[in-house]
Amino acid sequence: MNAGAYNRARSILAHAGSYWAAKSHPIHGTSSVAVHYGTDLLAESRDEFRALDASAPVKRAGMAMWHWDAIRRAAEAMGITHW
Repeated sequence: MNAGAYNRARSILAHAGSYWAAKSHPIHGTSSVAVHYGTDLLAESRDEFRALDASAPVKRAGMAMWHWDAIRRAAEAMGITHW
């Protein structure tokens, strides 16, 4: 996966409030990374958002809509369709 795509996805998730994404380091010095970096980032952020949104009135996949949208946009930015 392209390192720039990973960094864009990381930024999307951090701006949506993912502590996990915010504390992870941007990829630099290389042009690509293993796909599991992206899938791990998505899974950790998803689990974090589900815990944060436990009492949200409207949910999709266990998350508030804005968190679900951030996960979707991050996955799309990395080109990950199944994780």
